[in-house]
Amino acid sequence: MTLPTLSLTLSPRPEGIDVEYVLQSPSVPAGQAVCRLPGVVVGIPGVTLRTADLRVTDDLGELLISEEAEPPTSSWAYRRWCATRDSVGDVKVAYFAPVRAVDSATRNGPLFDLRAEAGGVHGAGISFLALPDTTHDYAITLRWAGQGVSSFGEGDVELTGTAEKLAFSYYFAGPITKYPDSGPFAMYWPSEPSFDTVAVATQIERIYRAMCDFFREPEPGHRVFVRKHPYRGTGGTALHRSFMFGWSEAESPAAEDLTSLLAHETAHNWPHLDGEHGDVSWYTEGTAEYYSIVLPHRAGLIDDDAFLRLINDRARSYYTNPLQTLSNRAAAELFWKDQRAQRVPYGRGLFYFLGLDAKLRAAGRRPLDELVLTVLDRKRAGEKVGVPEWIDLVVAELGEQARRDFAALEAGEWMVPASDALGPPFRREDLRDRVAEAGFDLGSMETGVVAGLVTGSAADRAGMREGDRILAGPSGSELAKGSPAEVTFTLERGSRRLEVSYEPRGAEVASYRWVPA
Repeated sequence: MTLPTLSLTLSPRPEGIDVEYVLQSPSVPAGQAVCRLPGVVVGIPGVTLRTADLRVTDDLGELLISEEAEPPTSSWAYRRWCATRDSVGDVKVAYFAPVRAVDSATRNGPLFDLRAEAGGVHGAGISFLALPDTTHDYAITLRWAGQGVSSFGEGDVELTGTAEKLAFSYYFAGPITKYPDSGPFAMYWPSEPSFDTVAVATQIERIYRAMCDFFREPEPGHRVFVRKHPYRGTGGTALHRSFMFGWSEAESPAAEDLTSLLAHETAHNWPHLDGEHGDVSWYTEGTAEYYSIVLPHRAGLIDDDAFLRLINDRARSYYTNPLQTLSNRAAAELFWKDQRAQRVPYGRGLFYFLGLDAKLRAAGRRPLDELVLTVLDRKRAGEKVGVPEWIDLVVAELGEQARRDFAALEAGEWMVPASDALGPPFRREDLRDRVAEAGFDLGSMETGVVAGLVTGSAADRAGMREGDRILAGPSGSELAKGSPAEVTFTLERGSRRLEVSYEPRGAEVASYRWVPA
C-alpha cells in the first residue's frame, strides 16, 4: 500500500520558524479540519497563531478556513481550522510561528514552547506545528532551510508515521554544539552550559545503552537537547526518542542531579499506557522513576549507596507531600496548577511498582519486568493497552487482591512496599518526618509575589509577609519535592530589601526509608 505524502519544510530565523507543508490529496470535506494546534500545552502557551496568519491553498487556489475551539482537557486546549469547501488535489499550509518571549518571571514548566536562544530557535512540534487532524500514517519528508536537528536526526530526514509523530518531537535550529560526534546517542546545546556536559553525556549514554538492552530496543537512537532558561529551575520533558532539559545561570545543576533527571527522562522512551494523562501518569512517571533507578543499579553504573540515596530521596518527597492522598483524578485536576500535585504520580507509581514486584516475586509469579515488557510488546504490535488491560495482567498473576491494590492506588492510599521490597541487602525503616510545607501558595513562585501565606507556618514565623515581592529563592519545583532542608528568600517590602530563612516543614507525619539490612 502506497502511503500519502506529507512534505514539511522548516525555515528558521531568530524570531521564529516559517512552516510550510504539502499534503498529498487529503480530500478534506467542507466543515472538517485541515489542521489543528493547541493554544495551551499542559499549562504552557503554544505559538500565537491567528486564522489570518494561515495560508491554505489547493489545486483551485485559496482554501478559506474557519477557526473552532475544541473542548479543553486537563492537558490541552486545541484550536482547529476547518475547510469552508471540499479540498481539491494537494493541500498546502504555510504560516510563520513566532517564538515565545520568556524572562526571569516566566513559569518553569514542561519544555514544549518555541524559544529563541543564542541565534537559533528550539521547541517541540506540539507547540508550533499546526498539523492535520488524522490518525493514519504518512510518508513524511522533513527538510530544513538551514542548519537543523530534530528528534529524528540531523538535517533532512525521511520517515513513516502519523502527524502526531511530528508534533511530539523536538526541533533545534541554528548554531549548536554536539557531543559525541557519532553513535546512537548525542547531546546538543546552543549556549555553553555551566556544568560538565561531557561527564553528564557520557554517563547518560551508558544508562541509555543499558536501557536499550533491557527494553529490547530494535532501533537505538536517542537525542538530548539542552535549553538555557532566563529563570530559575531545571526539569526535563521527554518526547519521541529524545528529551530536552533546562538550566539557568542562577541555579547551576550538579552533575549527579542532572544524571538522575536525565535517566528518568530517558526511561520515558519505552513504558506507556494508552489513556488520558490523569489516568495513566502513575504508570508513565512511575515506570520512569523505577527503571531510571533500578536499571543503572543492576548494570553497576551506580553503587548501593547511590541507589539507596535515590530511593530515599523519592520516599521523602512522596511520604511528606501534603497532596499525596488525593485520588488520581483529583491530583490530575490540580496537576498544572500546583507543583505538589505534579509530584503525586511520580512517588505513587514508583512505590506501587516496588511493592508490586515484591508481591509477584513472593508469590513465585512473573516479575514486574515481564509485565512491563508484555505491555511494551503489545503496543509495538499495534495494540491499544490502557489501565483495564494492565489490571487484567496483574490480576492474572495475583488474583483479585491485585484489583483492590490498584483501586487503593487510584483512591490515593499510601503505597508502602514490604520491608524487603528492594531485595535482601536492604530493609525498610519506619520513621517520623514532617510534611513539606512552603508556608505559602507555590503559585507565588511564578507571580513573584507572596500570596496565601499560612498563619503560624515556618515562613510566617521567619518574617515573610503577604504581598512581599520575591527577588530570589529556591525554585517552586524544589519546594514541591520537599528537598531543601532550609530555604532562604530575598524579599522586597516597599523600599526595604530583606532575607528570611526557615525550614519548609510542617506537621509530623509517618514516613519510611530503606537502609542496608
